[in-house]
Formats: sequence, C-alpha cells, structure tokens
Amino acid sequence: MAVRSPGRPKDMEKREAILDAAMRLFAERGLEGVPTEAIAAAAGVSKVTIYANFKDKSAILEAIVCRETERLGREVAEIAQSDGSLSDRLTRVGSALVAMLSEPCHLALDRCLGMEALRNPDLARRFFEAGPGHLRRVLMQLLDEAVAAKEISLSCTRTAAEDLLALWLGFSNIERRFLCSPVCKEALQARVERAVAMFLRANAA
Repeated sequence: MAVRSPGRPKDMEKREAILDAAMRLFAERGLEGVPTEAIAAAAGVSKVTIYANFKDKSAILEAIVCRETERLGREVAEIAQSDGSLSDRLTRVGSALVAMLSEPCHLALDRCLGMEALRNPDLARRFFEAGPGHLRRVLMQLLDEAVAAKEISLSCTRTAAEDLLALWLGFSNIERRFLCSPVCKEALQARVERAVAMFLRANAA
C-alpha cells in the first residue's frame, strides 16, 4: 500500500494569486498600509486560505522577494548555459536584471522593503539573502564557470560580481529612487553594454 504524506497539498494557483495581489498592494501602500482582508479580496481568496499558506504579512513579502529572485535566477541560469561569448551572456544577464529592477512595481516594492528594513533588521537580513544576496551568488557561479573555461581572469569572483552589479545599476538607480525619474530602456541597455565592456577589459584572461 502506498504511503501518503500527511496533509493536503497547497493550491498553488491560489498561492500565486495571493503573492500577485500582495505585491501590487504592498507597492502602492507599504506593508503596514495593507490589511490582510485587502489581500484576500484582491486575490479572490479567504483569509483562512492566506493563513494556511503564510504566517503573516512579513512572510508574504519574503515569499514575493524569493519568487521574483528565483524567476530572475532561472533566466540567468538559462543564459549562462546558452551559446555565445562571455560578453554576450553577461550583457543578456545584465539586461534582464536591470529590466526587472526598473519595472514600476519593483521600484515601489524596493521602497517598501527599505521601510521594513528599518523596522525589523532581522527581517531585512532575510530579505537581503533571498534577494540581492541570491543574485550575487548566481552571478558568482557564472563567473566561476567563466574563470574555469579561461574566458576571464579573476582573483575573487565575489568582489567581481559585486563590481559588475554596481556597474550595471549605476547612478541612475539612485536617481530613480530619489527623483522617481522615468526609465529610458535604450539608456539602460547602453549602460549594461558599456559596463560589460569595461568589466571584461579590466579582467581580460
């Protein structure tokens, strides 16, 4: 007789609906400005369903950060395993990262995360590990593979990954955060390409 695991599997469609609704609402109003009832109504589920999936609103926010980072991580992994030069792969990775972080919803969510970090440093550490920390590890893996293939020469892939991320995001990331300036896709793409060229020149094999 087959042994069944205890409990019933979570309804993933409802879970995704909760995350989608919460992401929009958190971006608009911040974590404290969104009651659980509002998330339930926007997601078309009951409060019982929300608490069956998440302990509290902080857990929902952490799940959003993990989901969005994992999406980008999968895209980066596919790019890393694809054909093309290292320059091409890094440019595509940088373009994907900058495009995601420049979306209005993600910019607003970033501000929401900043406010939560001030209130709860322990939660902020978890957000960092699930988001920027995870992206740094993904980029480090890509660079480790490039070093092994003798495509590039690096003494420390962690430092190199941090340098490249800083070059990709640039000063415009600060400008958008303070001034909410509009995003110019052409300018973002040009900066990613310029950053990759500069990075590869500085670390030529």
